[in-house]
Amino acid sequence: MRVLHFRPGDKLSGVKMAKCSFGGCFAVNNLGNVYCWGQNQISKLECPYPIPLEDLYGWNINDIAPGKNHHVIAAEYSSISMGKATQGELGLGASTKSSSRPDKMQTVEGLKMIKCAAGAAHTLLLADDDDEEAEKILDQLDTNLD
Repeated sequence: MRVLHFRPGDKLSGVKMAKCSFGGCFAVNNLGNVYCWGQNQISKLECPYPIPLEDLYGWNINDIAPGKNHHVIAAEYSSISMGKATQGELGLGASTKSSSRPDKMQTVEGLKMIKCAAGAAHTLLLADDDDEEAEKILDQLDTNLD
């Protein structure tokens, strides 16, 4: 077990969210900066100490879900994924099997994502559907609920 202690002025002081799993650890500070660490060759995360995910600067992060093979981030009006996929769990299209860098999930672009979860071979996203535009986007998705 590793205990991290952040002092005022440290890059991770003011952490507002931290999530860990077999696949790695993530933290978001009060400025919205995302940091990751962990060692997992499957998900392509190889950093023993917190490093910034600079690709996510400026995103309003609502939730982070580190999974075993992939990671999902629910952001304001978008979702981001990274890692290794076998069943399309990255949401980046059938031809994209892995991404070592965070990438936008185009199929849910424009939806306000509230929560997310990442399992071994699946992704769950919870979206706010309180306006007409969100309803239109959701109606176009193949939800496989029939």
